[in-house]
Amino acid sequence: MWEVTIRGEGGGFLNIALISRPHPEASDYWDSNWISASVEVKAGGFRGSASGHLRAEELAEFHRQLAQLQESLWGTAEFTTMEGWLSIRVEGDGLGHMTCRVVVRDEPSVGNTLDCTLRTDQTFTRSTVAELAAAVQVFPVVGSP
Repeated sequence: MWEVTIRGEGGGFLNIALISRPHPEASDYWDSNWISASVEVKAGGFRGSASGHLRAEELAEFHRQLAQLQESLWGTAEFTTMEGWLSIRVEGDGLGHMTCRVVVRDEPSVGNTLDCTLRTDQTFTRSTVAELAAAVQVFPVVGSP
């Protein structure tokens, strides 16, 4: 298992636990790139958790976008799962402050929803970018579409 955490002010966080590939025997792009995952989020007085699947290419693209945002401090990095159970939108203001909107559903696309905001900055997201880089190494994209 590998973990990626976005830490926010006041003890808030989003933790993504990447568990395993549910089809380890697969060698094609479509089946090989699924990753079983669970998330835990704490924002203000709210806590929640959910499980689902995400794709290796979604993780790699989020890493690319967040690394670019970490460098420029301005812009947006987005992560959305194909099944619609987790989405993350990180916006930078150009001064090092970042706002992270997280939406977690307990059932893909239709479940109960926790929609929250974590306020963070470049000092916190530096470790998130490093954790994402390592996660992309552990769960690389297999093949191409």
